[in-house]
Amino acid sequence: MLFNNIIMSSNYLIIDVNVKTGIKDNFVKFDNRQIILGVKSLPLNNRANLEVINMISKLFHVDISNVKIIQGTSNNSKMIKIIDPEYIPEEFL
Repeated sequence: MLFNNIIMSSNYLIIDVNVKTGIKDNFVKFDNRQIILGVKSLPLNNRANLEVINMISKLFHVDISNVKIIQGTSNNSKMIKIIDPEYIPEEFL
C-alpha cells in the first residue's frame, strides 16, 4: 500500500495522519492511502494530541519522547515525526 507524504530517512520517519476525536474506542486504520487514528479524547487542553502521540509511540515501538507533532497541533490533519522507529508496520513497506 502506498501512502501520501511519507518521508523516511535513516533515523526518522515523517507521516501524515488524519485524526478523528471523541470516538468510543481508539483505532488505527490504514485506508485509501492515508492513516486514520481515532482517539477517545476531545481536542481540549491538548488531550487528543497526547493520545495521538501515545498511539503512534506504541505503533512504532518508540518512547513517547521520540514522537513529535510537527504540523497540525490544532487541527485533524497532522504531520508527525517518529525518531528512531524500532518497528515499521508492514502497511508502510
